[in-house]
Amino acid sequence: MKDQIWLIGFMGTGKSRIARPLAVALGWERVDIDELIEQEAGEGVPDIFRHGGEGAFRVLETKVIERVAQTPNVVVATGGGSVLSEINREAMKARGFIVCLDARVDTIAARVMASDAHVSERPLLQGDDPLARITSLKAEREALYRQADFIIQTDDMTPDQVTHQILLAFREQPAVPGNAT
Repeated sequence: MKDQIWLIGFMGTGKSRIARPLAVALGWERVDIDELIEQEAGEGVPDIFRHGGEGAFRVLETKVIERVAQTPNVVVATGGGSVLSEINREAMKARGFIVCLDARVDTIAARVMASDAHVSERPLLQGDDPLARITSLKAEREALYRQADFIIQTDDMTPDQVTHQILLAFREQPAVPGNAT
């Protein structure tokens, strides 16, 4: 059985929110990739984007993901764009059960606007029409998100319901990948 759970999906789908109760339920460590990137860089994600652009952020992201991928018994909340790099996807897949949290564009927009880190702190949503950016970016990444081992729609579910469904899916995975019994 895999000894990591990687939560992927677009921003605002609940990755950071679900990572904590999921880790507690398993008795594992919770890891947030954006938090580790900020520690590594010594500055916040918006500042990393401002000073080095998305490219600098993605280099740090890959470095952190490769390091975390060596850690057993972790639930990892990734950034929405973590799946863009094949290196990242392979690192997650090596020991991890990959769960995609999904939500409708209107749900994502509402959650981002209501969160502590709303649009002004989301570098990829800068511009006149954040809803259009959400729609566009989500569509660009959709095929990569769909490669997950388990996909769950979080729009109308409580965090406890999402956590429960992920735990069920994780526990039902085959002991040997590709060998369903």
